[in-house]
This record gives sequence, structure tokens and C-alpha cells, in this order.
Amino acid sequence: MSLRPNGFSNLPNPYQSWGSWLTSPAGQALLSTERRWLEERLADQFGYNALQVGPSEIDALATNRMPCRARLSFFGEQRAVAETEQQVVCHPEALPVESESVDLLVLVHCLEQVSNPHNLLREAERVLIPEGRLVVLGFNPYSLWALHQPLATRFFPPAENHWLSLGRLKDWCRVLGMTPDGGSSALYRPMLARPRWWERLAWIESAGARWWPGLGAIYLLSAVKRREGMRMMKNSWRQKRASSASQVAVGSSVRLS
Repeated sequence: MSLRPNGFSNLPNPYQSWGSWLTSPAGQALLSTERRWLEERLADQFGYNALQVGPSEIDALATNRMPCRARLSFFGEQRAVAETEQQVVCHPEALPVESESVDLLVLVHCLEQVSNPHNLLREAERVLIPEGRLVVLGFNPYSLWALHQPLATRFFPPAENHWLSLGRLKDWCRVLGMTPDGGSSALYRPMLARPRWWERLAWIESAGARWWPGLGAIYLLSAVKRREGMRMMKNSWRQKRASSASQVAVGSSVRLS
């Protein structure tokens, strides 16, 4: 089901070429890698409301078991969306979601597509509940793939705006009150259109993960929204209370002669 505001005019959809690009060797590698990351990190993420923003070819919530799942789109309706999945078309500067109502929000290569990524990240923080989780998939500007960005061929991901580095994204999250608690990086090979040459350079993946992990073409960042003044209590408080009580009892005892 798709919901669109009355009088809403579509923005140019940069995801239209994703379908053809994902058939390339690099696109297939990105698809399999990010699906594995999302399955590992989101399969056991519990809550009630989950929200995804990004191209429909990447179903970030496929393995998640939250009962209410929906998709936001900034550039018109996305293709290949399940009939039972809700889809809302909106403007990236104002998400039509109630504040502190989402347990899990996944941004799939959409910070590169908007003119004000910091504002979108601020909106993400607003809609997340305290202790809610944000997951971001992005392109690394300090990678071999960034050298191909000006070419804008059909064998390149449609990301025309500036790419955000993982370090800057972490800083923005901390400023907004979200604590990064995990991440991954992958795909160190250059952008190649021929499968033969792509397979020949497969050894670069293991070398890159070991020697230059910050130069992967794609990354995943996970962060948790923290509310100032809140602190999770553990069960150990009972043991501490019992221990302090015994110390007071010993200290207050008197010796009878």
C-alpha cells in the first residue's frame, strides 16, 4: 500500500538506475554484502515499529520480526515492494512520522541522495524512541569507488551528491545524542564492469580488510539513541545494597566486655 500527500510533486528519482547497476559485478557484491550485514544485525532486533528508507532492491527489513514495518521514499514510489508493506512518499526534510515512535530506522544509501543529509539525520533522531536503533548504509568517499563517481555510468551507483565519511557520520550521530556501537566496511576492489577481472582481484578483499580497513567502498554504521539523564539499571543493585548493608551492620557493632 502506498500513501502520497495531495499535491505532492515527485523529485527526480536517482534510484531509477539501481536495477541495471545491481546486475554488474560490483552491484552484485554490494547486494550480497549488505544483505548479510543486515541479516546479522537486524534479525534479532526487537521492538514494534521498523522503518526503512532507500531503494526497493535492498530489503533491509526482510529478516526482522517487528510486527509493524514500513518504507519511506523521497523520490516517488519504489518498485518491487510487497503488497502487504506500507510505503509513504514524502519530502526528506520532514519525515511524516510521530516523534519517538520508531524502534528501528534503516537508512539505505539515502544520505548521499539528499541535499541536506544532516537534517535527515536530525529527523531520524527525532522519530526514534529512547534506546531506539539507527542503521546507516553508505558509500565511502575515501575508497577506489569514489574515483569513478564523476563518470556516472550505468555501472556506477547513482549517488550524485557528496558522500559522507564514516568518521563524519559518527561525529554527527554523537552531536545528535546517538551513540555509535558497531560498524562494518567492505569492497576494496576498484569498480570493474567485467566479471573476469572482478574475480581476479578477489584477493584484495582480504588484504584490504586487514591492512586498510578504512578504505572500503561501502560501510554500515549502527547507533543507539541516548536520552540525557537516563541510565539503564542492572540487577546487580541488589547485591550492592546487600553488601553495603552488611558493612554498616559490622561498622555499627560494639564490643561488649
